[in-house]
Amino acid sequence: MTSRVVIAPNWLGDSVMAIPFVRALRRQFPNDPLAALAKPGPASIYRAESSADRVLNRSNFVADVIALRTGEFDEAWLLPHSFRAALLCYLAGIPERIGFESDRRGLLLTVSLARPPATDHQLHDYDSLLRARGIEPDMQPPRLPLPQEAALRAQDILDTRGLDGSRLALLAPAAAFAWTKRWPAERFGELARGLHDRGFSTAFVVGSNEEEIGARAAQASQVSAPVLGASLDPVELAALIARARVLIGNDSGPMHLAGAVGTPVVALFGPTDPGRTAPSGSPTRILDRYVFCSPCYLKVCPYGHECMKEITVDDALTAVEELVSSAR
Repeated sequence: MTSRVVIAPNWLGDSVMAIPFVRALRRQFPNDPLAALAKPGPASIYRAESSADRVLNRSNFVADVIALRTGEFDEAWLLPHSFRAALLCYLAGIPERIGFESDRRGLLLTVSLARPPATDHQLHDYDSLLRARGIEPDMQPPRLPLPQEAALRAQDILDTRGLDGSRLALLAPAAAFAWTKRWPAERFGELARGLHDRGFSTAFVVGSNEEEIGARAAQASQVSAPVLGASLDPVELAALIARARVLIGNDSGPMHLAGAVGTPVVALFGPTDPGRTAPSGSPTRILDRYVFCSPCYLKVCPYGHECMKEITVDDALTAVEELVSSAR
């Protein structure tokens, strides 16, 4: 019996897209212990998904080394490409350390593969790692089962706010990577007003430390559209999104949560590539206006942010109406 640990990606959306990887390990080794080490937010995702027997909350470097050493793992699968992840597993004394050659960490790995070209969807980034060990990848989209407690809390929030789930449109104006991924907050406000005029019940959803951008969007809406989600963990946020008719958001964690719970998504892309990170698992409309520099993946735009600003409110309204009509 081999004890394995998956070192999970850092970002929420990336962690959602790694769910099929964890499922593939569980399917291949149904009786072997399987754990995941993840930041607290993504950790809640893996606990709810339940392919891993144990989920360890990532902490500071020394605490993580101790946790991995105490776990007595035989194999570590490194999904982050960082030197830190490899050094962590090396110092924890895990005998087999499997990952991609990157960040000058090859000598710290026992199985080291060249990183695949970034041409396919990110869901398939780890397929070659699995196949190198004779494991067939899981080709199904991420799926996130929702615990009853999370579902009840989400419904209580909707009831308290007087939001009608049958016509609920959630708008996610933030994106953790950088402001360049964000459609202007004022546009989200205009969109909420337009949806309200078309009979939708609207609210904004944000993560922790994103209340300010939610408040800006809500103020611009000039309608009663509350800002929700800052106090919720990702699974509770997913339960809230699962009760909506549609989510409209940037390339972000909420976009991927919507795909994982089957809620239709209107996704706004600019500096990133939907061919790499579009949501999967639910009906989707992609809005992008590729300009000469797209996709750039920059955190600061050297031009006028045209890739996002050229997406109009009318574009988004049309996409929402088409998506909701086709999803009935």
